[in-house]
Amino acid sequence: MATKNSIVFLGTGGARYVIARQMRATGGILFRINGKDILVDPGPESLLRLLNYVPKFSPEKLDAIVLSHKHIDHSADINVYLDILTRGGFKHGGHLIAPADAFGEDGVIFKYLTQYLEKTQTIKPELELNIGDVTFEFPLRHIHPVETYGLKIKGDDYSISYISDTKFFPELIHAYMADIVILNLLCLEPSDIDHLSVPDCARIISGIKPKVAIITHFGMTMLRAGPWNIARRLKQETGVTVLAAEDGKHYAIDKLLSYK
Repeated sequence: MATKNSIVFLGTGGARYVIARQMRATGGILFRINGKDILVDPGPESLLRLLNYVPKFSPEKLDAIVLSHKHIDHSADINVYLDILTRGGFKHGGHLIAPADAFGEDGVIFKYLTQYLEKTQTIKPELELNIGDVTFEFPLRHIHPVETYGLKIKGDDYSISYISDTKFFPELIHAYMADIVILNLLCLEPSDIDHLSVPDCARIISGIKPKVAIITHFGMTMLRAGPWNIARRLKQETGVTVLAAEDGKHYAIDKLLSYK
């Protein structure tokens, strides 16, 4: 079971081939911090994974849902959760945070559900907000085919960064300085598809020097290479402990902070 402050990976897969075959789950990440439960990027089968991986948790008790961008591997279950949070429109509830292009005619969020939400916020660069006593920041827009943002979380005496899908650019390093860094590592080698590769992640980890880095969101080339092998390689190159996320695993934040 998750501890009071933990990170639960509801899925560590990314890209179309992995999604289609569910070679890795694609349910997003649940952050459980200071009594608040924040779900980030609920992709395909997210609800099923949540019910399986956190069996005593009721999804209607989520404090907020964050969508980094509208691509299907990050957003497929978003309306399922919004329906749950609002009891199908019979109550006002739920807090949704998402980019502007996730709404509207070409978006992925059903308009009829938004009217029942208690709070909706549109992500813009440098947006900062509080959920309880936890601070959330969205430092900058990523380089990706649709409007995309990462996330920085500030707890009592630590910080966590989640670097969602993006092409590498140097500003990522300063923007996501944190004790714990989670990186969406789709590709083994650099490509033209605006996703991070192993060399990109090595540059980011070396620049930030967190206490620990966690790689996730693996595509086929990463799965073939073995994410655990890549984590070991990144540790050797950067001197930072790097973990390869596993489907359904609960990572206690105090344990992650103990890495040196």
